[in-house]
Amino acid sequence: MLERPRPEYDPLGVGVGGFLLFPTLSIRQEFNSNVFATQSGTISDLITVFEPSLALRSNWNNHALEFFASAAIGRYWNETSENYEDFAFGTSGRLDVSRQMQIFAGASFRELHEDRGSPDDVGGREPAEYSMTTASLGVQHSFNRLSFRLDGVFDRFDFRDVPASGGGTIDRSGRDRNQYLVRLRSSYEFAPLREVYLLTSANWRDYRKSRDGSGFNRDSKGFEVAAGIEYDLTGVTFIDVFVGYRQQDYADGSLKTARGPSGGLKLTWNVTRLTTVTGALSREIEETTLAGSSSYFATKADLRVDHELLRNLIVSANLGYERNSFEGISRDDNYYRAGIGARYRIDRNFVLEGGYSFRTRDSDARNSDFDENVFFMRVTGRL
Repeated sequence: MLERPRPEYDPLGVGVGGFLLFPTLSIRQEFNSNVFATQSGTISDLITVFEPSLALRSNWNNHALEFFASAAIGRYWNETSENYEDFAFGTSGRLDVSRQMQIFAGASFRELHEDRGSPDDVGGREPAEYSMTTASLGVQHSFNRLSFRLDGVFDRFDFRDVPASGGGTIDRSGRDRNQYLVRLRSSYEFAPLREVYLLTSANWRDYRKSRDGSGFNRDSKGFEVAAGIEYDLTGVTFIDVFVGYRQQDYADGSLKTARGPSGGLKLTWNVTRLTTVTGALSREIEETTLAGSSSYFATKADLRVDHELLRNLIVSANLGYERNSFEGISRDDNYYRAGIGARYRIDRNFVLEGGYSFRTRDSDARNSDFDENVFFMRVTGRL
């Protein structure tokens, strides 16, 4: 619903040769009731966030190329040590070799900060910063109703040291790593917009230190196999679901192998022309550096409803649940999320948004529960 084209309200962009340039500037004002995601002694604050971005997209008949750059600069009114400057830039493209074959490639660099609600947050005096460098290459080929897509992805993570609350610094270099993924999707279209597919993938995770701060070698290798189906139910309901098995083996014998069912679900239900319900479900193995734990299974479920009150006014509501089950230690984190919001497109150049979100964590770990309420307003200008 939110991404549905609305020609009278969509930005036109600025022509630059065979490209269109889309500049955007958003200013968001938010109130956070629990800045440090703590169980007690909570501290609230107002945060102003400046979000400029640029996207340069080709408008060619064949092939595609895009360059992008964005930033999120957060300024806290009182807790200024929490100020952050995130940014990203990169490119992606598609080469149409023929009607049956396409080649995809991309590269990006992102400077980010870790959420205070992350189980790996070290409680430093400042937000924990890290960078992520990504490169990808893929090829897709179709043979009538049968098609294959092979992708290779490289991710490099670099974590900055953090000033400690009691003085000195917290060494986070034990989390620096390179990740490699090779994934093959094989599909067969048995009817228009209806297909079955098989997913197979292998990954390697190489840490640049032989041992982390707790003395563990966290290098690992893993695989996933799954089968799924994409189905269009008369143009009203669309479903993409897969189930499979995933396993991650660790070089350190004292770290427990993570193995178990995996899966995913994407559901779009156009209840009416004005109301859309979307749902998502996933189960993945995520990295952690908690002492004694090799990783955790992250099971996530989200449900969202969007309703078009007016052509240029959309109201939304969402619910979410996430369970992080840590391998090798007795810890389960349960997150519950809820929110409401509205987006008002004043015209094709200005958008006004506002909303409220709630998040809570119920954890087996001592003093790890927290509640968080966030109210926000955002004004966006674009060309």
